[in-house]
Amino acid sequence: MKHGILIICMALVSIVTLGQKGFVRGTVHDGDTGEGLIGATVYQEGTTNGVVCDFDGNYSLSLDPGNYSIVFQFVSYQSQTVKDVNVESAKTTSLNITLSSITEELAEIVVTAQQIKDNEVAMLSLQKKAPNVVNGISSQAFRKIGDGDLGAAMKRVTGVSVEGGKYIYVRGLGDRYTKTTLNQMVIPGLDPDRNTVQIDIFPTPTIENVIVYKTFTPDLIGDFTGGLVDVETKNFPDEKITQILVGVEYNPDMHFRNDFVGYSGSSTDILGFDNGLRELPLDKDRSIPDIASSQGLIVEDFTRAFEPTLAAKTKSSFMNYGFNILHGNQINRSKVTWGYNMVLNYKNETEYYANTQFGEYAKNTNPAVNELGGFQLRQGPIGNNGVLWSALLAGALKYDKHDFSLMILHNQNGLSQSTNRVSQDLEDNPSTLLDDILTYTQRQISTGILTGRHHFSKFNLEWRGSFSNSIIEEPDFRVTRIQQIPEFDTEGNQSGYSYSLNTGVGGGINHFWRNLDEQNESFKVDLSYPYGERNKLKIGGLTLFKQRDFEVIDYGFRVKEQGNIVITEDPDFFFYPENIWTVTTNEGTHLLARNSEIENAVNSFEASSETHGVYAMAEQYMGKKFRAIFGLRTEIAKMYYTGQNQTGDILENELTLDELDFLPSVNLVYDLNDKTNLRASYNKTLARPSFKEKSNAQIYDPISDRTTIGNLELEQTNIDNYDLRWEYYFGNNELFSLSGFYKAFTGHIERTSFQTAPDQLTYTNAGSSTIYGIEVEVRKNLVSNFSVGTNFSIVKSAIDMNDIIVNTDAQGNTVTEKQNRELWARDGEKIDDDRNMVGQAPYLVNAYLNWNNKKNTLNTNLSYNVQGETLSIVGSGRWPDIYTVPFHSLNFNIYKDFGPNQSSRINLRVTNILDSVRKDVYKSFGAENRTFSEFQPGRSFTLFYRYTF
Repeated sequence: MKHGILIICMALVSIVTLGQKGFVRGTVHDGDTGEGLIGATVYQEGTTNGVVCDFDGNYSLSLDPGNYSIVFQFVSYQSQTVKDVNVESAKTTSLNITLSSITEELAEIVVTAQQIKDNEVAMLSLQKKAPNVVNGISSQAFRKIGDGDLGAAMKRVTGVSVEGGKYIYVRGLGDRYTKTTLNQMVIPGLDPDRNTVQIDIFPTPTIENVIVYKTFTPDLIGDFTGGLVDVETKNFPDEKITQILVGVEYNPDMHFRNDFVGYSGSSTDILGFDNGLRELPLDKDRSIPDIASSQGLIVEDFTRAFEPTLAAKTKSSFMNYGFNILHGNQINRSKVTWGYNMVLNYKNETEYYANTQFGEYAKNTNPAVNELGGFQLRQGPIGNNGVLWSALLAGALKYDKHDFSLMILHNQNGLSQSTNRVSQDLEDNPSTLLDDILTYTQRQISTGILTGRHHFSKFNLEWRGSFSNSIIEEPDFRVTRIQQIPEFDTEGNQSGYSYSLNTGVGGGINHFWRNLDEQNESFKVDLSYPYGERNKLKIGGLTLFKQRDFEVIDYGFRVKEQGNIVITEDPDFFFYPENIWTVTTNEGTHLLARNSEIENAVNSFEASSETHGVYAMAEQYMGKKFRAIFGLRTEIAKMYYTGQNQTGDILENELTLDELDFLPSVNLVYDLNDKTNLRASYNKTLARPSFKEKSNAQIYDPISDRTTIGNLELEQTNIDNYDLRWEYYFGNNELFSLSGFYKAFTGHIERTSFQTAPDQLTYTNAGSSTIYGIEVEVRKNLVSNFSVGTNFSIVKSAIDMNDIIVNTDAQGNTVTEKQNRELWARDGEKIDDDRNMVGQAPYLVNAYLNWNNKKNTLNTNLSYNVQGETLSIVGSGRWPDIYTVPFHSLNFNIYKDFGPNQSSRINLRVTNILDSVRKDVYKSFGAENRTFSEFQPGRSFTLFYRYTF
C-alpha cells in the first residue's frame, strides 16, 4: 500500500511538471574586479530570447526543456558560449561565468556545460580580486562536498579552526580576535560574551558563501585581528526547493548507557525551555529572617517552597537526533523578482563524560622539588542533554536597480547538566566532599536584519539595520556538597563513613538563579562611487548600541542539628518533609537569613556601550597591474557600568571606557599575471573587552567549581598588522598561496589565575606582545575525480613579561610577572623575558582528500584538523601556566544521491576517528603535566537522510 501511494504521488508530480519551463540561472563576473558584471547579456544562441544581468551580475533565463547553447556578452569583454546546457522541466541549471576585458578583438570562447559544472567561479574570482586577503567557501563547494552545516565545511578554509564544531577561530588566535557577522551585521550568538556566532545552526542550502577577511579595510568593523568571518545567506535561491533532512548520531561512549547521570526537568525541556518548574519560588526582593528571630516561623514555609530534588540520578541515555526542514524559491516576474527562504532546524544532543576531571595543582614551596602537588581534585561523571532549534525566515525583492531583503532568525537552546562526583581538598583543609550539581541554562536570541541596496547611474548605496535580543536564564541551579568523614573502630580500622554539611570545608546547599537580558541595535550605510576606468571611492558609517542587564539571586541552606537527625549521603534527604526545620523541633534544613536587597546587588550589574564609526577609502589602479586600496576608519567607543565596585560602593552609569580610535589601512596588490597576485598590507585594528570581562561580577560555574571575576579597569587592545601574500591560481579550483604576517599588540587581554586562589580566574591587560607566522594553502585536482587540499599555519608569539605588573610587595614596589616567576622558579630553571601569548596556537593544520564520481552522485571526504598546544590561562605565583593539549580531529564523510533526479541523499559521517581527548593541563619546569580539565568525547557515527522535492 505504501509503495502504491508513493507511485501515485510521483505520477502526480510528473503530470504537474510536464511542459513547465526550466531555468538557467547564475552570475556573470567581471574578470578584472571579481564583482558582478552589471548589464551583461545572456541569451539563447541564434535567438533574441535573452535577459540582462542585474546590478549583482545575476540573471535568470527561462527556457523550454531541451539542450541549448547559451551566449554571455558584454561590451569590451570577450564573449563566451556554453554548449550542451541541459534544461529540465521545472528545474534550474546553474552557470556562473567570468568575462574578461579585451584590448583587441579575440575569438569567442566556447566551452561545454560539463567543463564548468563544478567550477567555484564566484569564490575564486572574489578571492583573487578582493582588495584584502580573503579566503572562503561557496554554496557550490557545499553541494559538492556534502557538508550539512557550516561547522563541518569551514574546516577546509585556510587558517581556520572550528572549536567543537561550532565556533570559528582564525590563524590560531582565540575568540577575542575573531569576529563573526551575519549578512555583514554584528549579532550576538548563544553566548553573547563570545565574538563568534555558533555556526552549526545554519544549514548549508541557505548559505550563499562564507568569506574570511584576514586583513582589514576601512569598510569593515575595526575590532578584529585574526579574521572577520561573514556568513551571507541566500536572498534568491537558485531554484524552488523543499528539503527535509532527518538524522541520528551514535557515540558508543555516550549513548544507550545505563550509568548516565541526570535529573527530571520540566515537560518542555525537549523544546529548549523550562515550563515554570524551575521558576523562583519567592519574591526576589523578599529578605529572609534568621530562624532565631521573632519572624523565624515563616522560614519553614520559605524552605518548603524550593524544589526538593537535589540528587543527580542514574538513568539511561539516548542517542542524538534531529531534523531540518527548508523551503525556498525565486519567482521571476516581468519587472520584479521575489525570493524567500524558510528554515526550521532541531537538534537534541546527549553527552556523557564518564570520568571528567578538574584539578588545581601547585608548585612545591621547596624549589628543589619539581613535581606539582595536588591542591584540589574533582572527578566523576557529567551528563548533558541539550536542545537547540532555530527558525529562519528571509524574504527579498528586486526591481529595476533596487533590492530589499528582510531576515528574521530565532535560536532557542536549553541545556541540562548533572554530575555526582567526588571533590577532594588535598592541601589547605584536607577533606572529601560528595558533590551533586543540577543545572539548566535556557538561551533565546531573536534577530532581524533589514537591507536595502540601490544602484544609481553614478553611485551605489547600501544600508543595513539590525536588532537583536538575547535572553539567558539559568533557573534554579542546585549545588549540594556533603562532607564524607571516615569512621574507625577501636582497633583503628575504617568501619564506614559519617556525613556532614560542614561549612568549614565547603559543605552546604545552594539554589541560585541568574538572568541576562541584552539588546543590540545597529545601523550601517555604505556609498560607493566608481571613477576612472576601474577606480572606486567608498564612504560610510556604522552605529552600534548594546544594553545588558545581569542579575544573580543566591539562596543558601543549612541543617540545624539537635541529635535526632542523622545526615546521609543522599542529597534529597535534606528536603524530605520530615527533615525540614520547624519551630517545634528546632532542627532540620532551613533557608539562611539574607538581606535580599544588598545580596542581590553584589554580582548583578547593568552595562551599556555605544560605538560610532565613519570611514573613507579608495581603490586606485596605477596602470594595468598595480592597485592600492587605502583609507581611514574612525571609531568612537564608550562603555557604561552600573553596579558595585570592589569596595562595595555603588557605581551609577559610570563611564568605564572612552576611546577615539583612528584606524588607517593600506593594501597593495600587484597582478604579476592573469593567475598570480602579490599582496602587501598594513592596518591598525583593536579588540574591546566584553561586558562580562569589564565588570565587577563574580560568575561562578558549578560544573567546574571555578569562579570568573571581571576587571572593571580592563582596557582595549590595540594592534598593528602587517601582511604579505603571494597567490597563484593555476586551474579550476586549484591554487597555491604563501602568506606571511606580523602583528604587534598593546594591552593584549589575557585570562589569569589569582595568586591566592587557583580556582578563581580574572582578566588583565598584558604589556607589549607580538606574533608572526606563515600560512600555506594548496588545492589540487588529481586524476579520477580526486582532489586534495591542505593548509597550515606556523605562528610564533612572544609577550614581554617585564611589562606586566602582577602585584606590589610589602614595601609598595611593583612586581613584574618575570620577577614573580623568578620567585617561584625551580632549581636550574631559567626564566626568559618572553613567553607565549594566551590564545595563540603555535601551528594549525587542515587537510582533506576528496573523491566524487563523474556525476557527483557519490562523494567521499576524509579531513584532518589539529591546532598546536596553546597557552590558555596564565599562572601566577605557585600556580603554573595552563595549556590546551592538541586535539587531533580525523573525520570521514560519504554520501550517495539516488532516486528521481537524485532527490534522495543518504549520508554517513564518522567524527573523531582517532578518539582524541579534549584536555587542558598544568605545565611546569621538570614536572609531569597535570590535569586542569579533561573530557573524552569519543567517536561519533552520524547517519542522515535528505529528501529534496
